[in-house]
Amino acid sequence: MKNRIYFFANFGDWNKLPHGGGEVGNRKTLEFFKKGGFDIVLIPKYLHVPDHSAKNVLLLIYRIICNIFVYIKVLLFGRRQNSVVHISGFYGAMIYFEFLLICIAKCFRYHVVYEMRGGGADTYFMNGNSFYRYIFKAAIKKANVIFTQGGENIPLIKSMDINANIFYYPNYVTEDFYPHICPIKPKDSIRLMYFGRISAAKHVDIVVDTFIKLKKVCNDVSLDIIGNCSDDIFLADIKKEVEENGYSDFVTIRPACDHEKLKKYLADKHFYIFPSTEPREGHSNALTEAMAWGLIPIATAHGFNRSVIGNDSLIVENLCVDEFVSRILAIINNEKMDCLSHEMYDRVIHNYTDEIVYKRFIDKYNDLFNIFFRNGKS
Repeated sequence: MKNRIYFFANFGDWNKLPHGGGEVGNRKTLEFFKKGGFDIVLIPKYLHVPDHSAKNVLLLIYRIICNIFVYIKVLLFGRRQNSVVHISGFYGAMIYFEFLLICIAKCFRYHVVYEMRGGGADTYFMNGNSFYRYIFKAAIKKANVIFTQGGENIPLIKSMDINANIFYYPNYVTEDFYPHICPIKPKDSIRLMYFGRISAAKHVDIVVDTFIKLKKVCNDVSLDIIGNCSDDIFLADIKKEVEENGYSDFVTIRPACDHEKLKKYLADKHFYIFPSTEPREGHSNALTEAMAWGLIPIATAHGFNRSVIGNDSLIVENLCVDEFVSRILAIINNEKMDCLSHEMYDRVIHNYTDEIVYKRFIDKYNDLFNIFFRNGKS
């Protein structure tokens, strides 16, 4: 009898490319399950609505109710032996829905893996009311195993349940993306880069301000920005600032591109500037991809940046242009660029490749099935 996974997750519209890190991550997890030879039963999460108009709110409520009934039907008539329910969740406002899913699965005598995707768990818990904290704790305690995308979540989980079974399940880069040796970077210039969503929450304006200030003390500096922007005014302000400072020839802004093009842009860049304060920032795919190409990240401590980077000298504690500039200048002046470039590359190669994460993932799941169904524990 093959081990079975009932996988509840937000996969998005299968007829379209995945939207956002959550859908990307869930589809990657699905590939791991397939590669591991599990018998997979998908229970897709309801599709979101484009806005919160009265009509769409009613549509959303209808979809949620239907989703719960489908979930109940699948599990009610499902196989308990050698089966696990894996729920990919995002807590926050979704914790009540996710707690209900955990309770239903446990009521039907399934073992449950609750996967915490994205960041911000500690902030939600600290700022949430007493009922929110109660439900969050109950969800953690009721699930058999907690998967977390970031090491920063572990103290919070342990504070809720000291005996919690926790598995660190980070994002990763695939073998067809990362180079097999650390790229050699140009010696005659300093090349900065930002790629990802262009938004105020990602503080791309600080990326530009960092470049401008650095340009005044280091002549051979350039900046590449790659990403899509839904705020035309924000993008126009960035372009205007570059033009007004006379640096249009040194700043390139491109729309988001596929991985094959991205690799070419990453190959000769030195620094990845990442001043994000995105509330749900977790393990940034862009951050790991940049490090995989030997870029030195200078980042805020937001999300899981600190544990992913693994070097506090590259973490900016205050969201301030001067701090970004001073960190970069210290690396240049102390001739640490090559050393740190190799350090970041090696960190990804030893921790965040698909091969490494897959092996840990499959080993964990095999251990779980052994514990749940051979030793008679739950």
